[in-house]
Amino acid sequence: MRVLLITGSYPPMKCGVGDYSYNLVRALATDARIHVGVLTSSTEREIANSDGVEVFPIMKGWGLANTLDIIKAIHHWSPDIVHIQYPTQGYGNGLLPWMLPAISFLMRKKVVQTWHEIYSRRNAPLLFLKSIIPSTLVFVRPQYVENLHPMLLWSLWNKKIVYIQNASSIPRTCLDETEKSTLKKAYLNNQKRLIVFFGFVHPQKGVELLFEISDSTSDHIVIAGQIDEHEDYSNEIIKRASVGSWLGKVTITGFLPAHDVAALLSVADAVILPFRGGGGEWNTSIHGAVLNGAFVITTSLTENGYDKIRNVYFSKIDNVDEMKSALKTYAGTRRESDTDMGEWGKIADMHRFLYEDILSH
Repeated sequence: MRVLLITGSYPPMKCGVGDYSYNLVRALATDARIHVGVLTSSTEREIANSDGVEVFPIMKGWGLANTLDIIKAIHHWSPDIVHIQYPTQGYGNGLLPWMLPAISFLMRKKVVQTWHEIYSRRNAPLLFLKSIIPSTLVFVRPQYVENLHPMLLWSLWNKKIVYIQNASSIPRTCLDETEKSTLKKAYLNNQKRLIVFFGFVHPQKGVELLFEISDSTSDHIVIAGQIDEHEDYSNEIIKRASVGSWLGKVTITGFLPAHDVAALLSVADAVILPFRGGGGEWNTSIHGAVLNGAFVITTSLTENGYDKIRNVYFSKIDNVDEMKSALKTYAGTRRESDTDMGEWGKIADMHRFLYEDILSH
């Protein structure tokens, strides 16, 4: 079985869906019955390699002018299944990604699409382009159909729909207790509690709320995320971190490698992820923090309160007082997770079963 996965981003490119794609194909490639290829954006940096995975970083852009590159790659590699990931940072505003299912179908390939985000009504015209052909849809969010706007339900007609859970794209740290103690002391800078945010820094992440939820008299905040000094929101975060009571009590690391993020999570007194759209099982960030034993404060549209098993407090969106109370009550609580990176093996198995079912028909 030959499976070609298409993603606009792939490590070392910075993108959560790119990281997801990397972990998925690594797990798939351990099965000798599956030959895995990845078609992604070109980059000057060395692309991440995995045993048994052929990576083709050939896409210089994702506009219609690049259509022939896609057609040549699919024809040359000749997959049985083309599996496309949506959305990714690497696609940018290109129109070609929306056309990929139709292109693949016309080339007589079975098509699978994974939708990581829920589409809004303004996406309807482009959504139509990738919904008009027969394909299988994989969702990483439970209750995806129930949360899709009723006016967009037509996009699911005549589709096979499968929910496959997500997992951490960050490994479990290998630091021993002495190394953890040294790392935490270095970050704390004479403060008492270490508060961590990691991931992309933009308004939907609610990063500015960390300065309201945390206490400058006791806390040191670490923001391990990509900062773009050309964007107003990034400049707002930098300004908040460098004035008033927070001066000298905030560390902005920028993007960190996965193992360094894992180490940071393993020493955090609290990981605060105040997502404006709500978090849940689909968030690899939450999975990564839980995997490394951290107490997590996040938001949710469906859950509320403290989950003792996961060591996660789910707050109402933008409810600073609730998150402050949760931080006061549970900060420093740690729980060794029962899960591990073996979860990706289960996810790969579910994909393999899906692929086999598609090809059997």
